[in-house]
Amino acid sequence: MAVQALFLSFHFMLKSKGVSVLNKLLGLLCFCFGLLVMNTYLNLSGLISSIPFFQDISNNSMWFCGPALYLYVIHYGYKTRTNLILLNTLPFLIPASINIFLEWPWFEQIIPFVAYIQISLYLFLALKFLVLNYSSAKQFYNWILPSILVFAVILLTNFVLSILLLAGIEVLPNAVLQSFTTFLALPIFFLAYKEMNAKHDLGIVPEKYRSTYISNEKSSLYLEMIESAMKQDKLFLQPKLTLQSFSQHLNVPPKYVSQTINQNLGISFTEYLIGFRIEEVKSKLMDPNNAHLTIYGMAQDSGFNSASRFNFLFKKHTGYTPKEFQKLHSA
Repeated sequence: MAVQALFLSFHFMLKSKGVSVLNKLLGLLCFCFGLLVMNTYLNLSGLISSIPFFQDISNNSMWFCGPALYLYVIHYGYKTRTNLILLNTLPFLIPASINIFLEWPWFEQIIPFVAYIQISLYLFLALKFLVLNYSSAKQFYNWILPSILVFAVILLTNFVLSILLLAGIEVLPNAVLQSFTTFLALPIFFLAYKEMNAKHDLGIVPEKYRSTYISNEKSSLYLEMIESAMKQDKLFLQPKLTLQSFSQHLNVPPKYVSQTINQNLGISFTEYLIGFRIEEVKSKLMDPNNAHLTIYGMAQDSGFNSASRFNFLFKKHTGYTPKEFQKLHSA
């Protein structure tokens, strides 16, 4: 696991594609947790006593996990800049340096609790931001939020177990407790591997949209208008509906309609439109009151104007031909 973490760290630090700031933050997180995992292994194997300096470095790398997670989460809304990163990381070099280079017994006793408080505060701020902004960027947040929640639960559990151990209550053997700490790395590795396999850089504004940036507020407003026009007004039933005519109905420029759908839902306007039409046909096919209607007639009523294209798209979306789907749901 430690080797994988270090690989991921170098991968993101050297990565040229995607969002540079996010790459660096993910690289920092993977590096910190790679040290944590390696430290646990060396501790349990008894090798750590020969290199205590490494243990100090790995322990104090945790100072930067909270800030890195928080900055990663808020990037979509605030476009994290260098000065913000420095403001949230450089101050923690002070306690880290003191703990590494100076032997102050009293400091070593209180510093773990201060570190727990610090990372808990950053997690709270990250979760608060995620909850408040979730609806405006679901594609970016729909799997980051669970990862942060899992991280918070593991951290809280680890903190409670550590407090109980100090009180003389050994819930888990010390070796198991040390191993449990490495679970903190799992949500971070999930984020990293998810990003490595993402097609659109986690929903972050692609380069083609840099010149037409839409704020979170406007993006949410446009998405509500788009969904209302489709779900309430049912504009998708119009066979000749295009991006241009749809945009005119909303009184929103076509580029913003397309961008809003792409950034929030990860699909094009055409794919979005077809999705509604397919769902409309499915509901008609499942309705026994429509048994007297032809399948293509129902498709036309749902906005399709080509039988061959309808059959192809229906099979692509459902895995069944329209006739197979109708038989399946009329049994």
